[in-house]
Amino acid sequence: MAVKPKGDIYKVAPPGTIFLADSLFIDQQPIRVMDYLEFLSDIRRSYTPKLHVSIQELPIYNLSPEIAYHLYDSLPMDSNFYERMLTRSWQVVSSDKKIYNVDYYLLSSKYYNFPIVNVNYYQIFEFCRWRTDKVRLKYAVECKTLKQRKKYPINFKYRSAKRKEWELAMSTFYDNIGKLEESMTSEALHNVVAAYPLKSKGQFFYESENAAEYLDGDMVTTGFNFHEEYGIGDVRYIFFNKPTDWITFRCVFQILPDTVNQPTLISTPPAKPEKVVKPTAPKAEPKPEKIKGINAEEIKRRKKR
Repeated sequence: MAVKPKGDIYKVAPPGTIFLADSLFIDQQPIRVMDYLEFLSDIRRSYTPKLHVSIQELPIYNLSPEIAYHLYDSLPMDSNFYERMLTRSWQVVSSDKKIYNVDYYLLSSKYYNFPIVNVNYYQIFEFCRWRTDKVRLKYAVECKTLKQRKKYPINFKYRSAKRKEWELAMSTFYDNIGKLEESMTSEALHNVVAAYPLKSKGQFFYESENAAEYLDGDMVTTGFNFHEEYGIGDVRYIFFNKPTDWITFRCVFQILPDTVNQPTLISTPPAKPEKVVKPTAPKAEPKPEKIKGINAEEIKRRKKR
C-alpha cells in the first residue's frame, strides 16, 4: 500500500536516493562494491536477521548510541550467515581448473566504486533489510524529539525495484540516462561493468551498456533505447535468476503506512447497564379483617338499657 507524502514534508531524501513518485524514492546509482562491503562488515560485527527483529522494537527517536552498540555486542557473529552473503564467482586457477571462490570484486580496492555483481536474490533481500535497519537506527539516534523524527518517514523499507517503477524512472530521468546507440532488435548483450561518476547528489545515473539491473520477480533490465519514429522509450527485459558478473541491482525506498506512531485511540467507555429491577413476589392478598360480631352477652346488656 503506497502512501503519498503530504506536500514536501520530507525535504531530505533518504540516504542514497532521489524522489521518484508518491511514496517512492530510488537509488541514484546501483549498489557499489563499497556499499556491499559495509554490509559484510556489519555482519562481522554481529548483524543477523535476529538483530533485525530487535531493532524493530527500539524507540523511533531519542535513542542512545550506546543502546545500539550494546545490541550488537549482545549477539555473536553468525559465520554461516556471513558465508552465505559473500558474493562468489568461477575463477580460473590453471588451464584446466576453475574454482568457485569469493568474487574478486570484493578483494581489490580498485573495484570499490564499481556496481556490485554476482549477487543472488537472497543476498539482495538481506542487503535491503539491513539497509532499512541502519537508516532506522540513524533516524532514531539523530532525532531527539518526536517532532524532529516526524521530519523523516516513520515506517519504511528498502527493497528491489519493480518493472513499473523502473519504467517510471526511465521516463522521469530520461535526460540522465545513457541510451543504446543501436536498435535493440539485436539479441546481443553489451553490458560491461564500470564505475558510475557520481557528480551530483540530486541526479539519477544509468548507462544502458553498464551492468544490467535486477528487478523484482527474477527480471533483469539490460538497456534503454529511444525510437524517434514513435517518440517512445523501449526497455529490454530478460528473465534471469542466477548471479552473473554483468548483473547488479539498486534499491527503492518505499514509505509505508505509519503503524509505529499511530495515535492511541480513546475508546468510548461502555454505557452503564440499565438497572435491572428484580421481580418481587406478588403480595399476598390481605386477609379480610375480622368484623367483631355481637355476642349474646352484649345483647343482654342492651336489653337491660
